[in-house]
Amino acid sequence: MKAARTIALLLLLAPGPARAAEISQYTTSLSVDPDGAGHAVCRLVMTGGPSETLEVPLSHGAWTNFRLAEASEGLRLEPPRETSETVRVTLPAATTAPSRLTFTLDVPMALARAETPGPGIRLTMPAESRTLKYAFVNTQETLIKDFRMLVTLPEGYRFQAIREQLPRPTKSEVEPRVRLGGEGGRQNALLKVTNLRQGDDTSMLLEAVPARRSLLWLVAGVVLSGLYLAGFRNLVARSKE
Repeated sequence: MKAARTIALLLLLAPGPARAAEISQYTTSLSVDPDGAGHAVCRLVMTGGPSETLEVPLSHGAWTNFRLAEASEGLRLEPPRETSETVRVTLPAATTAPSRLTFTLDVPMALARAETPGPGIRLTMPAESRTLKYAFVNTQETLIKDFRMLVTLPEGYRFQAIREQLPRPTKSEVEPRVRLGGEGGRQNALLKVTNLRQGDDTSMLLEAVPARRSLLWLVAGVVLSGLYLAGFRNLVARSKE
């Protein structure tokens, strides 16, 4: 009986299994220049055991110029190569508080021209349109609880359509997967997903156009208005006769 009590006490005093690391927040803000190039700022909040190492999936497939902006004291980061799809992070050894990490990188061609269709294929969007295709996959075991991607268009552009937003919102989600907004005279789009586990992915395809229509559209509008007025005048004249 005494031996059983001793074993039970030892089990109670024994340390439990170490908590697996997780990414509480992963937010990327991408600002697009008029030439289509983008500049991203990635902010992460991570929790886990002391000195635990995790691989963080990078938010862009094609990127350059990785730069560390801010990190919690004691956090170690191995700068990735430009072909890498992850960045290795080691959490501090002497703290159990959430660790923060901020880094920046460049995206050579974030906003691209619409693809020219082949011979005999009709255009599905105006020739002046630009598209932004974004996709992210959590390739690692680390859970990403709150993932956000904010894209800000250059001045003089506006969103024409959201052509893709995945995964589709569940019945418990009241907001759309991609939400359009604006700040400082520039339009933006926010992609938000929660609880991304290993293998889960998310994506969006946005179409943007110049905020001011080209002169050709203006001329076409004037011509159509003139034709409408001429037809209406002839109709009135016939009715009088």
